[in-house]
Amino acid sequence: MPFFCAILIKSELTLEELNNFYSKYRENEWSYVVEKQVSNNITFIEHRDLKFKALKAEEQLISYYIVYTWGSSDYPLSDLDIRGH
Repeated sequence: MPFFCAILIKSELTLEELNNFYSKYRENEWSYVVEKQVSNNITFIEHRDLKFKALKAEEQLISYYIVYTWGSSDYPLSDLDIRGH
């Protein structure tokens, strides 16, 4: 089952510092990707309109970052696992 997981974080760390922190958890180029988040839209999702509700227009000058992971699982009953829903 393919999945996409993302979190929005507010941090005083730089993008480079956050990348250094998450790099030790990366399994491939699609895991624990860190990017600056400048609006509530998640722009790299092509077939959906996903947004963060927490990011308001007046807060866009604060340093927000998105940390996301793409992946897949071969677990045959993964659709029944409510932890992922």
